Amino acid sequence: MRTRPLSIAVLLVAAASLTACHPGAPVFDGTVDGCTPDVRPGEATGQVRVEAGDGAPSVDFEAPLVTDGTQAQVSGGEGRRAADGDIVDAQYVVYSGKTGELISTSYQEAGQALPPANALRLTAGSENALAAATTCAAPGGQVILTTTIADLFGPTAASEELDIAPTDTAVVVLEVTDVHPGRAEGTPKPGVQGMPAIALATDGRPGVTFPGGPAPADLTVMTSIEGDGEEVQEGDSLLLHYTGIVWETEEVFDSSWESGAPATFTIDDANLIPGFVDAVVGQPIGSQVVVSIPQELGYDDPATRPASIGEGQHLLFVIDILDRLEPTAG
Repeated sequence: MRTRPLSIAVLLVAAASLTACHPGAPVFDGTVDGCTPDVRPGEATGQVRVEAGDGAPSVDFEAPLVTDGTQAQVSGGEGRRAADGDIVDAQYVVYSGKTGELISTSYQEAGQALPPANALRLTAGSENALAAATTCAAPGGQVILTTTIADLFGPTAASEELDIAPTDTAVVVLEVTDVHPGRAEGTPKPGVQGMPAIALATDGRPGVTFPGGPAPADLTVMTSIEGDGEEVQEGDSLLLHYTGIVWETEEVFDSSWESGAPATFTIDDANLIPGFVDAVVGQPIGSQVVVSIPQELGYDDPATRPASIGEGQHLLFVIDILDRLEPTAG
């Protein structure tokens, strides 16, 4: 099988999903270390052979390969296995089942993985084939997914150069680098008088009910969920979900929930407004904090203030501190 690397830009935005298959793997009994995947393996995934290497994995199958629906098989890995809503980081290769050609990859031609920003960050169990296949994956594990080009890249995805059509099979191999909680995990704490009440949707998305009075005059931090991880230090790189609201108008002006993925921030005043940093530093990983920020600790400079925030208005942030990320080179 030829493995001619091709730019990911040739196709549309890639979603992702994972499963791994190895010759001689045990018969699938419906679970992976007691975890039940959202997507099951099948005949197509059983025909894909994967060998891990220092860089991109070696993938072999007999083309043309046709899948009967979406199939995925998760294997290997240790530690937290992804449940629906968890965040999965992975490097990937995508092949055409029709031709055996490499369609896209997060690995450089030399075989080395690109920085995490160039890899995949998926919400396990969400409504696409790739992310659905990540349930039960664990750090260090590998996943093989067989699905259609349309399910992977969208219903109109096609390329004459790559000789692929929407109904053709796509073969995806993900090497899972990490799994993070997708919401704050800890002990619920009582509210604080004068601060909004927080109600959570089933996926952890916060709903905010304001108390009807003015915002606190000073920076006010309320812990709504107390995590049990290590305390955040200034300069840490964190994975966060957040919602930012203008107190006086009760209008959302920024939200990672709305963008569909958590954000990565370095916690210092060079990257964030001072009130946000003050609210997060010292909090245990896994916590959810609610902070009311006066303008002098928010967007005090009119030149950098978002248009949706008026002069003298206060900000309200609900912040889920999901995980600390390891520094990466490059």
